[in-house]
Amino acid sequence: DESHSEWVSCVRFSPNSSNPIIVSCGWDKLVKVWNLANCKLKTNHIGHTGYLNTVTVSPDGSLCASGGKDGQAMLWDLNEGKHLYTLDGGDIINALCFSPNRYWLCAATGPSIKIWTLFAGYTDNLVRVWQVTIGTR
Repeated sequence: DESHSEWVSCVRFSPNSSNPIIVSCGWDKLVKVWNLANCKLKTNHIGHTGYLNTVTVSPDGSLCASGGKDGQAMLWDLNEGKHLYTLDGGDIINALCFSPNRYWLCAATGPSIKIWTLFAGYTDNLVRVWQVTIGTR
């Protein structure tokens, strides 16, 4: 069976019409990428050590990020089907979102909001990550 083995907590469509997929995550610690054309599992992303609350897809559909109980935001390459980065959220990650017009990833972690900036476009096609802001009340 390809489905999640525990509660599904979040699902998102990719905005990339040339790669029609949906991404789901759940309490089984998995991020699953589904082919929208035939509703079959394309990729299982494994790496989290706790349940997942959230998954989000970048505006160009090339990346997704996941987060939950382990406090780690994991960045995944949706085209290559591989893990790119693990970012420390410092607390349980409740929500993640990409900026619509910049390569920023925002996380809601406990009483804080964290923003990471992601840079792509170097000649080596690698994505690089810097933490820009931590806002805590």
